[in-house]
Amino acid sequence: MREMMGTIAAIFIIMLLLPMFARYQQQGMDNVKKRQAADHLAEVNHAVAEYVRGNYETLLDQAAPTSGPEIGVADLVAGGHLPTGFSDRNVWGQQYRAYVRKPQDDTLEAVTLTLGGSTAGRMFTTTLIPSAAALLGGAGGFVPSGLIPGQTTDTLQGAFGGWALSLPTLGIPSPGPGHLGARAMFDASSVGQDFLYRMAVPGHEELNSMFTTLDMRDNSVRNVRELQFEHHAFGDTAACGDTEQEGRVFLDADQGLYLCRNGQAELIADTGNSRLFKDALLVADGDLLDKPSCAPGTNTEPEIFVAPSIFSANEKSPPLAAVQAWATEENDTQWRIHMRVLKGDGKGWVYPDANYGRAMAFALCTRRDTDAGD
Repeated sequence: MREMMGTIAAIFIIMLLLPMFARYQQQGMDNVKKRQAADHLAEVNHAVAEYVRGNYETLLDQAAPTSGPEIGVADLVAGGHLPTGFSDRNVWGQQYRAYVRKPQDDTLEAVTLTLGGSTAGRMFTTTLIPSAAALLGGAGGFVPSGLIPGQTTDTLQGAFGGWALSLPTLGIPSPGPGHLGARAMFDASSVGQDFLYRMAVPGHEELNSMFTTLDMRDNSVRNVRELQFEHHAFGDTAACGDTEQEGRVFLDADQGLYLCRNGQAELIADTGNSRLFKDALLVADGDLLDKPSCAPGTNTEPEIFVAPSIFSANEKSPPLAAVQAWATEENDTQWRIHMRVLKGDGKGWVYPDANYGRAMAFALCTRRDTDAGD
């Protein structure tokens, strides 16, 4: 008998606790749903903000204080602001609609609301929805039940009374109590914050412009279609002597493209196609000319070109019959210049000194002919 009474008492206590357990379970489920609804709306509101920034000039022309474009989830998915397959309904089956308004010149306001779905129950409209809005942060809001004095069903009420937005004033239909909302303001400064945009923003070329030196910190820039240089006068390149400028490339529109190498400005390419003349030297018979150092791995080798430039008859060489200029290899690092003229009196060749004979010589690295031995 005593054991039976104990069992009955235990069953009675469990029956008393069951409603409490059920209530806790329901509260847990409600908390999960509130969190999911807040996170879902946050994603949509962030996507709306990206959409407005990307279409700022167009929306600014289309919007007015009480009218303007409407944005749906399909628009956000099509614009790449939300992933494909993103649900257009929250956990309570409510859909989304964003309204863009222009409260003043050069300013846009986006109001995102949930529509339709489940809104039943006083607990839902007075407790669940306001607390879900609070989870969204300062931008979150809700449409009140109208049961609390000072709150109307045509107002978007900020969480914890942080702000209130009259929907009829903006020409926005109220979705009714039990719906969530969010708002965001945009002007030229918010569209063009201190970020370098990856995509073009119509009417705001400055968002794709650098206003200071960009340091890549030993990282690469790949897949460049073309580079465009600004004119930089050769006379301004004293900085090539600074070790920090090693590897710097600049364009002198009159001289050519240069590279700072070994403390000097080295010509890379000459837009005037006159490199051979600029690098040419006037040499005399017997002069030594250093071979250039050709970069390894470039399939190039030192080569010299010599042509007669200045020669005249003199007491050692009466009227001339012919002239020759060439170079021979002196050692691994130098060539020797040779120049001679053929006298017209039949007495043979003479080698004029520098006062009566000069040749033009230029040395450079030329690409080795890989087919020469075939």
